[in-house]
Amino acid sequence: MKRVLLLLLVALAAGTALLVATCNPASLIASRQGANDDLIAEKMATHIGVLAYLYGYPLVDMQRQMHNETHRVADGQQVLAPVNRMYRFPHLVTPETAGNFRAPNSDTLYFTAWFDISREPLIIHTPDTGGRYYTIAVTNQYSEVTHIGRRTTGTHEQYFALVSPLWQGELPRDVTPIPVATPIGWLLGRMLVQGEEDFSAARSLVEEIWLAGLSEFHPGQPPARPEPAPAAPLEPMTSLQFFALMNDALRQLPTRPGEDALMAQFDAIGVGPGTTFDAETLGAATRSGLLAAIEEGQAIVQAATARTIPDVNGWMISREIGRYGFDYMHRASVVKGGYGNLPEESLYPASLFDAEGRLLNGSSRYRLHFPAGQLPPVNGFWSLSVYNLDENFTLEPNPIRRYSIGDRTEGLLWNEDGSLTIHLQHQDPGPGVNWMPTPAGNFSAIMRLYEPSAEALDGDYRLPRIEMLAD
Repeated sequence: MKRVLLLLLVALAAGTALLVATCNPASLIASRQGANDDLIAEKMATHIGVLAYLYGYPLVDMQRQMHNETHRVADGQQVLAPVNRMYRFPHLVTPETAGNFRAPNSDTLYFTAWFDISREPLIIHTPDTGGRYYTIAVTNQYSEVTHIGRRTTGTHEQYFALVSPLWQGELPRDVTPIPVATPIGWLLGRMLVQGEEDFSAARSLVEEIWLAGLSEFHPGQPPARPEPAPAAPLEPMTSLQFFALMNDALRQLPTRPGEDALMAQFDAIGVGPGTTFDAETLGAATRSGLLAAIEEGQAIVQAATARTIPDVNGWMISREIGRYGFDYMHRASVVKGGYGNLPEESLYPASLFDAEGRLLNGSSRYRLHFPAGQLPPVNGFWSLSVYNLDENFTLEPNPIRRYSIGDRTEGLLWNEDGSLTIHLQHQDPGPGVNWMPTPAGNFSAIMRLYEPSAEALDGDYRLPRIEMLAD
């Protein structure tokens, strides 16, 4: 009996020792602490990373587009010009020539350039357009816009200089400085074309717009044009390269007023201006969290581009493009849609639905009726275009090759009372109507009001509804 008890005590002692060994408090705490640390790292990287993705979207997208349009990244690419040189679109935009544009206009000739003023100012020459409408949107890395053109600077021949806040020096005489808050950015210009017979004149004026760095500037003498270098395409929006490019930009840019606390949050996950991001040295938990942030950030940006904003008579109008404050989601959604002008330069009322709230579709017929004296109030011009309801809002080919209709359209038919009716439909309605051809499927209608008047800007003027016609 004593032997049995002794063996039992030995067994119990061994079991107790094993239990103590496996449940050592220090070991258990260390294990739990490691799991907690990983949980915190992953979730913080995800939740702060989503905001970082929204914030950094314009910084990274601009680097992406700048690289892909200033380097030869593909055979036959449409837009190609070195940094600080102009690319001029040779045609009005059509379905065949739209390239990467999202919901492009066919009223103006486009011209574009990517600039880098980190070393010196960039001089812009503009010709005398004789009162003809033109504008150049100067967009910085945060997608904020300044305009050169008829509304802001007039139409006589001029020289402007894009100037970084860090540059110290003197500009040549008669060169107007245009302060730009960031060292790189984008120029997007538009030159009005009054019709087919006016195309050559408008094209000649665009050819007279040129760029030169300060050190190579000579009045009246456009500089030589270097050959763009070949390179692999840059597509960082869905990988950790996004945060590498964002981090690189933030480390070079001064912190903006009111964003110190936000930058500290970005630093906490390794993507802010006080850190150096390195995807190769990330812990597994942080890597997982940042990859999740990219996925969630993309979903938010896509949803933001597809949301409908409050409308008036079925027309949605954003009056906050180009000035975003702390609304980073809206800024990202505008950038994904292709940047934009300030409202004072142009308004873009858009409609997806008819007067009864049904999606616009080419299987139905519609009319847009402007009563006498109720045309869009503008100091420039107005037009209406329609687009496929796809991701890029593309133009649809049509038999009369009409991609906009507006106050400059030749042969407009007016009603006896001075009103104007535009018919929107896929099938040709025959003679005697103002026809705006539509796609066969769902489509969007977009008005353009260039140099809108005060009543358009403050909302006193309301566009009429798009009405479906009975068969």
